[in-house]
This record gives sequence, C-alpha cells and structure tokens, in this order.
Amino acid sequence: MINLDNLKSLSKNNHAFIREILEVYLMNTPKDVESMEAAVESGDFQMVRYFAHKLKSSSFTIGFNDGFKVFQEIEHDIKNEVGEENIPQKFTQAKGLCDDCIRAVKIELTNYM
Repeated sequence: MINLDNLKSLSKNNHAFIREILEVYLMNTPKDVESMEAAVESGDFQMVRYFAHKLKSSSFTIGFNDGFKVFQEIEHDIKNEVGEENIPQKFTQAKGLCDDCIRAVKIELTNYM
C-alpha cells in the first residue's frame, strides 16, 4: 500500500523525521479528504483540483502510489476540462484508497515509535 523507500533515503533513515511525516499524513489526510468530498458534492471543481493536488503530493511523499495516480488523474481532468463527469466516481475510488492507506500508515507508524 505504501513504500517508504524514498522517504527513508531522503531522510537518511531518520526515524524521527519519518514518524513526523507519517503523523502529519494521519492528521491532515482525513480533513483534506472530507473537504474534497464537500467540494465534489457542491461541484466546486477548482477546490477539488486544489485538494487533489495537495493529496497527490502527500501521497507521493509516503510512497502511496495508487493514491498518487488517482489524485493526479483528478487534477489532470479538471485542469484540462475533460471527464469532469467522472470526478465523483474517481473521488469515491480515491477515498477508499485513502481509507486503506490510513490503516497501513497507522501500522507502519508503530515501527517508528
């Protein structure tokens, strides 16, 4: 689900830094997903794009490649004004992936306590 190899390399395997990144992910992601959901429901595609970009970046940081890809697709579709009718379906997919990732991050975090 997640691959911390790049983060480990970047931090020179600094456990405190890795723990902090994982904790920030756990703190921010549920709020960002909730805000993105509200934007999807209201049809505010610019806010959807904002949160897709933000979540794409945090997904990349922790090696959450499936999340990175779907957030990248959402961001791309809105930026290029193509496939916007598919955004709710893609968001639902992204939300499910994030739920799974959050569980994986919680488990991984136990290795850095």
